[in-house]
Amino acid sequence: MNHLLRAFAVGGIVLVGFLAIAIGLARQDSNLLAPVHLLLFLIGMVCYLIPTALAIYRDCKATVWIAMVNVFLGWTMFGWVVALGWAACAETRPVPPAMQAPPTHPILVH
Repeated sequence: MNHLLRAFAVGGIVLVGFLAIAIGLARQDSNLLAPVHLLLFLIGMVCYLIPTALAIYRDCKATVWIAMVNVFLGWTMFGWVVALGWAACAETRPVPPAMQAPPTHPILVH
């Protein structure tokens, strides 16, 4: 369930960014390079959010803090590198032990 919630959160952030740029580009109807600019913007956003995506993928304990550093300080490039290093080296959540099948006993038939 956590993975689904994370996917919705990341998808919502991307959608809001996409809509904001699309609305801004719609005002300049004479701009024929709008699709190219939008594509470049999306590629830039994906690159910008790599530390956050890595933290989510690794299921780090400090994912929220890594995302905040990435979003608010990533534009300085120093913040982006710090967030990337933190996401790569952060402590991950322990994997819950796998459920073992209950032992079965043979049924004796007379």
